[in-house]
Amino acid sequence: MKKNIAIIVLTVGLIISLFLNYQLKGYKEVQQRDYNLKLNHGLQIGLKQSIENVDYVLKSLQNNSSKETVLYTLGNLAVSLKVGEEAFIFLNADFQELGSSSSNLIYSVFRDFYGYVRADLSDDIVSNQQSLEQDSRSQLVKDIEILKKDLEYIDSQFNEQALKDRSPEWIEDKWKELIAEIVNRNPNFKLYERMKLKYNFEYYKLINEGAAFEPGLLLFLIFTLRKWNIVGYIGYDLVL
Repeated sequence: MKKNIAIIVLTVGLIISLFLNYQLKGYKEVQQRDYNLKLNHGLQIGLKQSIENVDYVLKSLQNNSSKETVLYTLGNLAVSLKVGEEAFIFLNADFQELGSSSSNLIYSVFRDFYGYVRADLSDDIVSNQQSLEQDSRSQLVKDIEILKKDLEYIDSQFNEQALKDRSPEWIEDKWKELIAEIVNRNPNFKLYERMKLKYNFEYYKLINEGAAFEPGLLLFLIFTLRKWNIVGYIGYDLVL
């Protein structure tokens, strides 16, 4: 009798376990699909739509369009960058749950791009701190072309096919690598000057070139920078 009861209990337990595993598998599949949709949406609007909007800004400047038209195109660009930021804020929970990683740097960079468009471009034009005379327009075009080129470069590395089956950790690490690369490539660009200080990308560059250092010297340098609180988000994350 006791043996039969034990068999029944084990059987019921097995059925419940199989049912829960089935439910969990379904939940994980739905979660993965939801994550992929949100990821592609964030990149579609944040990058691809922003690239299209940058083109409209450039055309308005090159065609000597009115101040209002230039501001309108900048407004559209700001919106698409803001959507990219918000999308990756929402994705942070998915990054943490699916890969024990974070989308913090991704949405922070979108926020930096958005701030540049709103404060350095739109607000300065509204307040007449930024002229729209021919020489000023030419300089604006040069600056915005840098932004466009780098958005296209990031997009080429983060298209839907490239991200297929990639983990959140891979995405986070690849983003760090790409942003550090474009910032160090254009150190005199106003936006990148700020980002270089904010994220310690000079330190990131130093670590990437660390093979040129003796191991003991590199280790001493790392701990010295930490002691002086020079190491920021990127350096700390890479080394530790």
